[in-house]
Amino acid sequence: MITVYKSPPLWGLPSFSPPCLKLETWLRIANIAYDIEIPQDFTKAPKGKIPFIDYKGKLIGDSTLIIEMLKEKEGIDPDRDLTSTEKAISLAFRRMLKENTYWGEVYIRMNIEENWQFFKQILTNTYFDGISTPESEQYLKQVRQSISNQIYQQGIGRHSENEIGEIINADFQALSDYLADKPFFMGDKPTTLDATAYGYIANIILPPLKSLIIDRVSQYKTIYQYCERMKQEFFPDYLPS
Repeated sequence: MITVYKSPPLWGLPSFSPPCLKLETWLRIANIAYDIEIPQDFTKAPKGKIPFIDYKGKLIGDSTLIIEMLKEKEGIDPDRDLTSTEKAISLAFRRMLKENTYWGEVYIRMNIEENWQFFKQILTNTYFDGISTPESEQYLKQVRQSISNQIYQQGIGRHSENEIGEIINADFQALSDYLADKPFFMGDKPTTLDATAYGYIANIILPPLKSLIIDRVSQYKTIYQYCERMKQEFFPDYLPS
């Protein structure tokens, strides 16, 4: 049995962390059984963050590396029937979601004050038993500053909220155009791209946060319907939201 260390469910989603939701979705697509642990600190996390797993007594971090390892060790690959061209397209979309779309998502949570106050309370509830203390306030302040610095250094944090909206909207336009009327991104069967897409997209459009960015991408009904299909297909135990 694999143990997955991840962030807890929230907003009707199995996890409020995109990489955690990506990994858990992939495990369900691959039909690999797992247990769940919600760590209170990340001291034993191999990469210093979640998700990570305990696999046969070995701790392994990073959702992408975990998935690639499980493909090899378990002999299960949802992408095995894809052509080389389809695999290239899948990789490009996954990189876009992780290296670009994700940062717009983090901006929404961390850099918009109203959202941060809401999200800070969620972090307080999760990691400090809902009790705000000077120590927890200082810790979360440092976390926010560190992540805001990362957003700025990555580049997207140098733009206005409206400009970021244009950038993320372009990602959603590409996703919507490619998905079209297919049940899954690569056709009739779910693949690693679907695990990644659901993990990152759902964590933008479903949380009750406010942003011009969310206003821009809310026009893509195809994406909303896709997220609902993914939820019903792979996480019926989390319904209703």
